[in-house]
Parts: sequence; C-alpha cells; structure tokens
Amino acid sequence: MKKLFLTTVALGAFAASSAFAAGPADLSGFSIGTNAELSTGSTSATDGTSDTGKTTALGLQARYDWALAPNFAIGLGGSYSSGNHQAGTYANGSAASINNRYSIDVIPTVALANNFQLYGKLSSIYGSAASNDGSGTNDVQGVGYGIGVRQMLDKNMYWQAGYDLNQFRDVTFATGTTSSLKENVFSFGIGYKF
Repeated sequence: MKKLFLTTVALGAFAASSAFAAGPADLSGFSIGTNAELSTGSTSATDGTSDTGKTTALGLQARYDWALAPNFAIGLGGSYSSGNHQAGTYANGSAASINNRYSIDVIPTVALANNFQLYGKLSSIYGSAASNDGSGTNDVQGVGYGIGVRQMLDKNMYWQAGYDLNQFRDVTFATGTTSSLKENVFSFGIGYKF
C-alpha cells in the first residue's frame, strides 16, 4: 500500500512539472468530489484477537477553502464513506466492521505549483461499530490524520489521491468484548471546484 501511495505522489509531482502559466494558485472556494477507497481495517480485542480486513468503498466529500496567503489555504469540510468497513474477525468467528463512516475535516493546503497542491487533514470521525454475531452496534468516534495531493486539470476539474489513518475510541459490545479499531484508507478521486 505504501508503494501505491508513493507512486501516486511521484506521478502527481511529475504531472505538476507541466503547471499552468505562472501566477498565484487560486486556492479559495468550494469543491465537491468523489473517491474510490481501499481501506485496511484492524481490530485488537480483549479476547486476545487481532486481525485485519479489507474493504473497497465509495467516498463523497465537500469542502470550502480560505486562502490565507497566495500559496496557502485552510479548508473546512466533511466526508462520507459508504458501506461496511471490515476490521477483522474475533476468536469466536464473528466479524467487526465500521459502518457509514463520516467526518468533519480541517484541511491545510500548500500550492506547490499553480495547478498542484499538497494537503494535510485532521478529522473528527464518526461511525457505527457492528459485530455480525448480532451483539449489537455502538456509535463510535475517533480522530483521523491524512495527507494527499490534488492537481487541477483545468479551472474547475481536479483529481486527487490521499492516505488517511483513522483511530477510533475503544468500543465494548454486548458480549463484553472490548475492541480497538483502526483503519488505513487509500483513496483516488475526481472533483469539481466552483
């Protein structure tokens, strides 16, 4: 996965060498986008179990950026990821997942070229932790950290790639098992900036 992300960053940096005509980047404004996501979840439980699970999902995002300098902006946004994100299987054979994950994001952005940006992300994340043994679901909250690149293809359209690490607070199911849930998410998507 790390190789995939590094390759994506390298390709983005190469593409940035063909930047638009010189001039300050236009970082302010509202944008929406959609991403294909590949997530690797992990669980570590009080029953001695630790396991991983992989999931593909569709993500949606929206954000507004305020330019604080010609090449620096701060964004505030939200994102939503569909589906059940598998975290692994417990010793008793039941599987854990995070469902309907959404977040509120603070996104600092630096323009490396007129059409190429590097961004970070600090997120407050939410979802529903579920176990397929029927022991119920619990709302969970956590913190996410991310990094990514965005390249403008023209005045409005862009592509982007990113990596997020999500750490949820421990959750206790009705069976008494307490789990620590994490998620590594690689994403690639397109979007529109207004």
